[in-house]
Amino acid sequence: MTTASTQQLKYLLDIYNRFLPSVSFPYIPFILGAFFQSLAWVSGPIFLKNFTLLPRMAILILFAMGEYIFMSPAMNAGVELLGMKEPQLVIQYHTTTLFVFIFVNIFLFKKAFELKYLFAFLFGGLSVYLANM
Repeated sequence: MTTASTQQLKYLLDIYNRFLPSVSFPYIPFILGAFFQSLAWVSGPIFLKNFTLLPRMAILILFAMGEYIFMSPAMNAGVELLGMKEPQLVIQYHTTTLFVFIFVNIFLFKKAFELKYLFAFLFGGLSVYLANM
């Protein structure tokens, strides 16, 4: 028996498959969610320094909502429909977040690339590989 939540996730996955191949799910939503998470965590002090506290918090909460709009359905569909394990998806999401955070820092916030980022990529990729074994 399928629940209403499962039916909604199937519908969402069907829409996704119209535009992108199913093998890219949940990775593309993870990347989009990680981008919003990076904005929510970092953009307050950098981009919103002229705002007072309450408007700044409201904008950051909207960015965080953007993260959950992409991340939560991808996580739920990965477990319920695609047969992935939750720890595997959590490791993949957090590793994706690390990668996106580094790119956001370099390209959006104009930080210099450092060698330690390369090691973070290598160990992050290794963690995803080990989680998928």
